[in-house]
Amino acid sequence: MLRKIVMILIMVFSSVIMGCERMQVPLIPVKGTLKVGVLQPPSYYPSYTKGVELAQAEINQSGGILGMDVALVQRDERTDTFAETLTEFVEVEKVVGLIGPVFSSHAVRIAPDLQLPILAGATDANRVTQTNDFIFLVGGSNALHAQHIAQFAVSQLRSQTAAMVWQADDVYSMGLVDAFDVRFQELSGDIVGRHTYQVGATTFTEQLTSIHALQPDVVFLASFPPEVPLFIEAARDMGIESVFIGGDGMEDPENMLGTLTDNTPLEGTYYTTNLDLTSDNPNIRQFTDAYQSEYGETPDGVAASGYDALHLLKVAIEAAGTTEPVAVRDALAKVTNYSGATYIANFDVNRHPVKGVGIMKIENGMIAPHTFVSQDAPNASE
Repeated sequence: MLRKIVMILIMVFSSVIMGCERMQVPLIPVKGTLKVGVLQPPSYYPSYTKGVELAQAEINQSGGILGMDVALVQRDERTDTFAETLTEFVEVEKVVGLIGPVFSSHAVRIAPDLQLPILAGATDANRVTQTNDFIFLVGGSNALHAQHIAQFAVSQLRSQTAAMVWQADDVYSMGLVDAFDVRFQELSGDIVGRHTYQVGATTFTEQLTSIHALQPDVVFLASFPPEVPLFIEAARDMGIESVFIGGDGMEDPENMLGTLTDNTPLEGTYYTTNLDLTSDNPNIRQFTDAYQSEYGETPDGVAASGYDALHLLKVAIEAAGTTEPVAVRDALAKVTNYSGATYIANFDVNRHPVKGVGIMKIENGMIAPHTFVSQDAPNASE
């Protein structure tokens, strides 16, 4: 009789196991932590990690991911140690995902065979996600931003001529100018000058002499602070009256407004952002209010990207029911109608987010939202 009972139990247990192979079983919370790697470039875009940390606090307060708390493993995003840092994340820290890198020039160095869900702060549309099929952009691609600012320059600023200036040999900058160049000319604008500078430059005499002679309606700076404010100051000193416009690489308030002694030359400068600070969306308001409360400052689009990246990783892991990299990647690709600090309709075939783009303006010494376009630009991922 005992033997018969044992055989029956074995048969029942086996049928349960076989059934589990064919259906999704409820997740059982597990004690412990999930490690997530975070890359933050020193001295640049400090709001990125602030956004990630705010998301971490919210996630852990609401029960974590799969019942486990999130632990952030933070490292400096440096060119000379980038490869070693990735190795440490994977082999030593055993992270389940990576938030960052912020710089496109670093993202394109990620090995194609690295199987780790990566939610990058980088925004280059042409190369970053082609490097590795586990990389997703969280902010709108630089092509998307470039097309929006070109449209803005023509339709709102009534610009007919533009000069372009960018950091030489930088992946993000080159992708941005390529897209702006095409879109501005499609809108019947004329590109009258193309100029580069080296990272760390403080004088721009050659570039500005040419621009001064042409006096274009707008100067598109596919560039970063602190070079941007130095360039604009020198341009105003030379008598250049063009309107300065740029992409989201300029979205670094500490360096944009903290480089010059007097920010008067920056008045009337426009650049793009991912964050709609004028939105009535309750999730966006919740983010901006929480960020303001935690850090005593208004968030920017970079903070929003860091915040959304960690929340998206949570969404994907819980949808997959596992931290297995391929399953998480596939779940990320299927995300639709995500609403957090920003709204993402879905990820396109290139793993770029379909989302809106805003325009910020420097006015009265402050950075303020100017306008926001909620739909994606046409052909943004091509």
